[in-house]
Amino acid sequence: MNYHLHITGVAQRDISQAADYIEFVLKNPKAADDLLAETEQKINALLPFPTGHPVVEDKLLAAWGVRFTQVKNYLAFYVVGESQVTVIRFLYAKSNWISILKAGFPLA
Repeated sequence: MNYHLHITGVAQRDISQAADYIEFVLKNPKAADDLLAETEQKINALLPFPTGHPVVEDKLLAAWGVRFTQVKNYLAFYVVGESQVTVIRFLYAKSNWISILKAGFPLA
């Protein structure tokens, strides 16, 4: 099956903020560029087989079908629909991402 990719506005903002933090706060523009390149590669790699990555280890989030793939020190969270993979958030792996995701997320 061919899936379409949708990255929510919130997830796009998360990705931009992560790259900006690395580039401007940590003063490492190459690492920021590397993060963006790997993020694009990992997210696009979801499309052929999006259910190949695990659901999160939280009962509520798992019931919502939230899955993730790791991108360096970040986690890209997504849900799989009939014909679409929707990236919902892109969060630092050591953040309290369970609470952040349980607060809700837009699918648009």
